[in-house]
Amino acid sequence: MLNAKHKVTDRVPTAATDGEVLMLNEEFMNSLSPDEFRSVLLHEVLHMALEHVNRMKDVFQVDPQIANIAADIVVNGIIQDNSFVLPQEAITDSNLKHLSVREIYSILKREQQKNPDHLKQKYGSKGGDDVNQCLQPSEGGGEPNDRSEEKEGNDHGAAESYREVKTDWKEVLNKAATIARSKKAGMVGAGLARIFNDLLEPTINWRDALYKYITNAKTDFEGFDRRMVYNNLYLDDLGGGKIKVALFLDTSGSVDEKLLSEFFAEIKFAVNALPNTTGEMWYFDTKLYPGGDISEIDKPTIMGGGGTSFNPVMKKLQELHEEDISTELLGIIFTDGYADMRSWEEPECPYIWCVNPGGLDNDQFRGGETIRIES
Repeated sequence: MLNAKHKVTDRVPTAATDGEVLMLNEEFMNSLSPDEFRSVLLHEVLHMALEHVNRMKDVFQVDPQIANIAADIVVNGIIQDNSFVLPQEAITDSNLKHLSVREIYSILKREQQKNPDHLKQKYGSKGGDDVNQCLQPSEGGGEPNDRSEEKEGNDHGAAESYREVKTDWKEVLNKAATIARSKKAGMVGAGLARIFNDLLEPTINWRDALYKYITNAKTDFEGFDRRMVYNNLYLDDLGGGKIKVALFLDTSGSVDEKLLSEFFAEIKFAVNALPNTTGEMWYFDTKLYPGGDISEIDKPTIMGGGGTSFNPVMKKLQELHEEDISTELLGIIFTDGYADMRSWEEPECPYIWCVNPGGLDNDQFRGGETIRIES
């Protein structure tokens, strides 16, 4: 709270933030109990510290209701895990609170598209059209939209704060984590630990990560260059650079077909655009279903639909690796991860888990690298 600029204003009905300033409605705040008062302050400052306004700015423009609900589920989950008392109208979801705000948004958006009344049915009146939009993105990049109160001098001393340097919330969180470690205090709640990792550890866009892995092929010498042998020149043939992408799509769980199509389009573009790159696709549940050459598929068609087993996937990766050791093989597995991680032998080739929204936590995947796919 010591790092949060604040402003008492009638411009918001309850409490809100634009990412830089904590805005409080005096009448509403005075109506709260002391415990609720503290929780509302913590709620808003967590939105600021976790940079929800900037991180969700794109989806706020098209769907502020679901974006607000997703962000509220994250911060209210942290507040509950740490034994603070939330006001009755607070939106909570124990099944989603440990996920990132983008993942929660993706899940809620998908369910809302299937059933327009999903939010109302799940959260009651709190999921209605009049949900309190406590996040207030502004076009000015963090300052309140309405500056009239500042000009009139009715902002309770906040006018000077607008001219200060913006708070570096990553630095604030780093200091908080350092203090917590020095006091041997652990993080309460799985959501908080994951959020710290998401914010403080270097991250990479999932598309960039895919391209990084797909283009990271070995370059090696492969015998003699036959074009030179007839001149009695025995020069090494610099081969390598051959890549085969083996794509496996998990069709057993709840799959967002729009996200799956977007994901597949990125893979197909990379395979078609990069030289010496080929790709083959399979669908899987407890068995493999051949999908064909990636470059020849327009749109993935969901097949299978039973339980999930990674055994046939890992077995196929090992077979492909042994078939042609001169080609760099990369396995890409699109899945939610909910299956036995112990019953298969790890293949000798690199592979990536591409986890759809709501999937297994990263630290529960065995082997390989993990990328989280979000809308």
